[in-house]
Amino acid sequence: MFWNLVRYEFKNVNKWYLALYGAVLAISVLIGAFISSLSQSYNPNNAAYFIFFLVLVFGGLSVTLWIATIFLIIRRFKGSVYDRQGYLTLTLPVSEHQIITAKLLGGLVWSILGYIVFILSILIIIFLTPIEKDFTALYNFISPYLSYGWLYALSLFVGSIAWILSIYLSISIGQLFNEYRTAMGILAYIVISIVIGYITFFLRVDNDYNVMVGTEILRDLFLSAIYYLGTYYILKNKVNLQ
Repeated sequence: MFWNLVRYEFKNVNKWYLALYGAVLAISVLIGAFISSLSQSYNPNNAAYFIFFLVLVFGGLSVTLWIATIFLIIRRFKGSVYDRQGYLTLTLPVSEHQIITAKLLGGLVWSILGYIVFILSILIIIFLTPIEKDFTALYNFISPYLSYGWLYALSLFVGSIAWILSIYLSISIGQLFNEYRTAMGILAYIVISIVIGYITFFLRVDNDYNVMVGTEILRDLFLSAIYYLGTYYILKNKVNLQ
């Protein structure tokens, strides 16, 4: 039943999210192609204006991509757990742990896809742009980090988990109120972010960068546990469906 719940997370997602990913990649191809043709254009000013327009569109789509991902994470959790659909979700033969985990897996997949699409779009523009690419210099720049690439990837992964679970906890806190649930959820998220940011600032480690990344991973693992347990407690004992 748990995997049916996971499959439902992806089956019930609007196809326009995938279309948005395709649009971002397509715009990046256009930007790279027009920059490539700029040097051969008889009217470089018009070409430059059009490229500037495409860059604005690309920036707008990129922002939309992240906003859509956040909206998707919120809607899939709030809508299927604390809104009307929650009456069905909470009667399924699954535990609260399985509900949270299924939602978290779905949110992680969409977040990772967002990262991948954005990185691919930047790489497409770079490789299609007719500039002299000194890959030796690029390699020399990034080579010190390659041996620790897994550490940075792990940091991004664990950080994404903590971020998604903080959203879930904020939504859960918001539903404890009978009125202004959305506003209270947003307020809870802001308060959590400020408190964590304040604590992180004063407990930061001024040391080797890899040590800092490792410390951030441990911090996010600890926060993930707190966010998860808080969400679980509310879902288990304080559900207030309307």
